[in-house]
Amino acid sequence: MISVRNRPLLSNGNNTTLFIFLFFYGLTFACTTNRKVSVVPIKNMLNLSSDSRILKEKTDTLPVFYHASEGSLPIGSDLVRKELPADEWQISRSKMSSQKNFKIGFVLPFSTENQLSGNINNQYNPVSRWAMHYYTGAKIALEKWKNKEIKFESFVWDSGVDTTGLKKNVLSDPRFLEFPLIIGPYHRDNIKYLGNYAREAGVLLFSPFSAAQQLAEENPFFYQVNPHLDIQISAIVAHVQQFASFDQVLILQKESDSKLQDLFLQSFQSASPNLLKDGLPSSLLLSSNTGTWSKNLYPELAKREKLVVIISSYSDEVFLNNLLQELNRETVGKKEIVVYGLSPWMNADRIDYQLLESLNFHVASPHFIDVQDDNVLAFQRQFFNELGILPQPEAFQAYDLVNLLMENWLENADHFQERLETFKKDSYLSSPYQFKKIKSSLTDVDEWQYNMNNKVMILKFSDFKWQKD
Repeated sequence: MISVRNRPLLSNGNNTTLFIFLFFYGLTFACTTNRKVSVVPIKNMLNLSSDSRILKEKTDTLPVFYHASEGSLPIGSDLVRKELPADEWQISRSKMSSQKNFKIGFVLPFSTENQLSGNINNQYNPVSRWAMHYYTGAKIALEKWKNKEIKFESFVWDSGVDTTGLKKNVLSDPRFLEFPLIIGPYHRDNIKYLGNYAREAGVLLFSPFSAAQQLAEENPFFYQVNPHLDIQISAIVAHVQQFASFDQVLILQKESDSKLQDLFLQSFQSASPNLLKDGLPSSLLLSSNTGTWSKNLYPELAKREKLVVIISSYSDEVFLNNLLQELNRETVGKKEIVVYGLSPWMNADRIDYQLLESLNFHVASPHFIDVQDDNVLAFQRQFFNELGILPQPEAFQAYDLVNLLMENWLENADHFQERLETFKKDSYLSSPYQFKKIKSSLTDVDEWQYNMNNKVMILKFSDFKWQKD
């Protein structure tokens, strides 16, 4: 949940801990329209085998045989490559088009082996807690479609914390090979490992957490749900261009890291390719020692009547507060300032919110939750009824993603992957996902590298809360 202070509802700490344990013991690992998607009583989970912590009955551990992905094509692969454009050739390999019902699998880091071991450090593992919130949000979405009597099949596996756990808990289960669409995993090594499987098998893999680059290469079946930071940067640049000229823009960055500042300058250059280098916005690298700012910062602030400041730093909150105080002095009886930052600002604990208010502070973010929206409140009640705690942002994100995928399936079915890029969902709780192809032009022919969510919202801090601008 995103608000001025993102705090969970106060409740008895012992009750919260109990519900977390209930979740890990009672997680539902399979659901269809013939099975109620609900928490399984603890006693029914005692059949967990030593080989797998994700199944309710013992399952043979079998080696995984990757089927030749071209074997299911209606005509020979060489002929397909010659007659179909590259993108259509890749789509033709997708397993989604051969499905009669929607099938969705989840591979998430519950780390139930660690949870059941009783190790106190593992019981409060933030990654496991993320998985718990994410899957519960997805489960609420699935239950909504089950109640509408939509046919689907879903299954969830525990990825563990590394590739060893992934191989043991997931890839050793022959049922995993039956699922054409997977959401997960979480850890980078597991993402890369499962991404390779998705590319070879024609399985669509939606990576729900990491926004790191270079997780996929030449993999049209890989979907990165969280956009790269440069998508946020491009959104800020586009928003600034609507009302300000480049000579009114000043980019500020702590000197210990100039990379983000360079990304902003590159984005401004891309937005106006014909602009000469000396026509780009001014940029400054600032020391953490505020005593050195009088030489370079103050003259830059003074020479502009209208000032748009982009602060590309976001990690050092002491530095950021000092910088905001200096900017605020320029607003008192002098000029209007509009300040932009990146989404991590929304989670800052030490930032003076009065400064954000007076400086017309904006951020770019792929997620936003309106805590006063009726649908958001209804979701919070459903989630609380499941776990006895309020949902974290990842629960909303999972809910929105599952609904997007389900609606695209119902509308496009056999053309699921090719239509996903243009499919838009107007009703969402936090994330208006819009996936686009990422292509490389290193060669004469653009190559389809992977897919990424490109939808980013501009938010403004107003009335002491974040709002859509």
